[in-house]
Amino acid sequence: MSQDPINLGGTASALSADSTKETRNGLFFALAAYGSWGLFPLYFSLLAEVPSVEVVANRIVWSLAMMTIWFLLLGRWREVWSALRQPKVFGILALTGFLISGNWLTYVWAVGHGRATEASLGYYIVPLVNVATGYLLLSERPSRLQLVAIVIAFLAIALQIILLGTIPIVSLLLAFTFGSYGYLRKIVPVGANLGLLIELIIVAPFALVYVVYLQSSGLGHLSLSDPMISVLILITGILTAFPLIWFSMAARRLRMSTIGIMQYLNPTLQFLVAVFLLNETVPAGKLVTFGLIWLSVLIYSYDAYRSRRREPRPPALQV
Repeated sequence: MSQDPINLGGTASALSADSTKETRNGLFFALAAYGSWGLFPLYFSLLAEVPSVEVVANRIVWSLAMMTIWFLLLGRWREVWSALRQPKVFGILALTGFLISGNWLTYVWAVGHGRATEASLGYYIVPLVNVATGYLLLSERPSRLQLVAIVIAFLAIALQIILLGTIPIVSLLLAFTFGSYGYLRKIVPVGANLGLLIELIIVAPFALVYVVYLQSSGLGHLSLSDPMISVLILITGILTAFPLIWFSMAARRLRMSTIGIMQYLNPTLQFLVAVFLLNETVPAGKLVTFGLIWLSVLIYSYDAYRSRRREPRPPALQV
């Protein structure tokens, strides 16, 4: 009895097509996530008349509402209760919750005070802070090119202090709060979306009390001001939840080397929006700082691409 031959070529072609489609979808989701984050200065500039603390408090409350709906739709609420019952996980996520809240507050304040370029500089530095943190706290040995990139970044900050006589406080606060956040999230066994939801559950009571106080005392902007401002405040929840969901979808489909390079789309867009749409000026001394940071970014990205291009596709990230 003869048997039909197995069409290995057709199977390979189908797998290749599926892989290509997954990669294409991953790129789309990554562009959506990083593009959204990169346009944040434009959005938060529209809320410049609202105090930064009020903006962030509302962002926390409405982000919690969005993430709760998302997890209920996915039927993942058991994961939330399971994580909340683990004291170590709860403690770390409480700390990261306040760290990310501080990061958001710094960012919103910077945009509202015409310092979005400084904010973009901070997010350029974040990956280099992550490398330094990995070396100091996780015994992760950086490559030679990574060390060169870190040295150039520190040189850039030092030159700004010398040339302009100012310390880029906003940039450093954003870089180190987010770098610390990244380190702590790396050591806790919880996915990105689940972790954010638990962080919001922990910090939201403080934010909600503040929002209720403002509204009851007639000082809040949520329903007592221009209707457009109220809508913009409410939308902060969507703007927080959806880019993270898109990023999670991208991380499942793309190599980490690709994600690592695409992450710079965020601060690049922030810089362009700040300069060309928000009309922020960049002094010559600060341009020197940015030039050196961009050089360190190129070195870091080249090293990441070179060291990972031969690696097999990693397992899907937990989200």
